[in-house]
Amino acid sequence: MTTRAEAIRLIQATYYDGIDAGDMARATSALHPDVDWSHAQVWAHHGFERGEASGCRGRQAVYDLLSARVAELAQARITHRIEDMVFEDGRGAFLGYVEGPGGMRKPFMVWFELSDGLVSRYTLRPL
Repeated sequence: MTTRAEAIRLIQATYYDGIDAGDMARATSALHPDVDWSHAQVWAHHGFERGEASGCRGRQAVYDLLSARVAELAQARITHRIEDMVFEDGRGAFLGYVEGPGGMRKPFMVWFELSDGLVSRYTLRPL
């Protein structure tokens, strides 16, 4: 059974740190092949505004979406951080933030579920 520390490591060190490094293969390796992924924009940049959530079904679809945005994410120079997480029986939620140049932060919340040691549901909403 996955522990809270392992969930934090999976989401922060593999998923978020992978995205922040532009390594979408690493990032999406944290996701279950059949992941249900939903993300509403937290940090407006490059024409991506806060608003309606985008959704994907499956690791490959998330990889394709993130890979198409590598250059924009690098130019935005943002990083993702988990602040506090609750986790029990393979599911949980956490508060996090995106930090940009100059230290400006935008908060968000995520609901997630794990299956087979990977993220099988990921729902992010800005606060």
